[in-house]
Amino acid sequence: MFRQLRKANQNDYLLITATLILLVVFNLSLLSYVQGQQKAAERGQAKDYEEALKFADAALYEVKIAGKNNFASYKSSLTEKKHHNQLGLGLKALAAGDPTPLLVMQMDTKEAIYVNKSLLELFGCELSSEFYDYYGQSLLNLISPGDQARVKEEFTDFVESAVDEERFRGDCQILTADARTLRVFCDMKYSVNQRYGALVYISFVLN
Repeated sequence: MFRQLRKANQNDYLLITATLILLVVFNLSLLSYVQGQQKAAERGQAKDYEEALKFADAALYEVKIAGKNNFASYKSSLTEKKHHNQLGLGLKALAAGDPTPLLVMQMDTKEAIYVNKSLLELFGCELSSEFYDYYGQSLLNLISPGDQARVKEEFTDFVESAVDEERFRGDCQILTADARTLRVFCDMKYSVNQRYGALVYISFVLN
């Protein structure tokens, strides 16, 4: 009887030992997988097909902003910026090769959803993602503090009463991302887009 009990205890011990070993191996494998995913994310590598498409789209947008005959690899600074929406052939044709700095703002969300290369250069930004961070969902972040109150009043009056294709022109001082203050002439156009709703196209010309 004692031999049977001891044999049973040995079997239980072996089972417990094997279970613990399996748990340790599983946890080590899981830790290795998580670390691998983190390193992949740090290197800008996608974890799956859908994320790879997002990364490729972000890099492609940066190439379009930079102009023809360019290439770009995905960088973490481009991640998940929903601002790189395409507004259709009409806007792309308008912005292609246009030396005038152009910003398109969606009125419902107050987001800047399109910029061209000239605008990035004007505001001292290398990537569109840098500009969107600087913009921060507020046009006033681009305006010199001394002009903010006036610009806010003029802009509010314009968009509250504007009809499709109506324009407003004015001047102000902008504050660039690299801390320069520049006086510019602004040409704003209010436009209703079937997909994006009310938009304001703003071009900046050095005054």
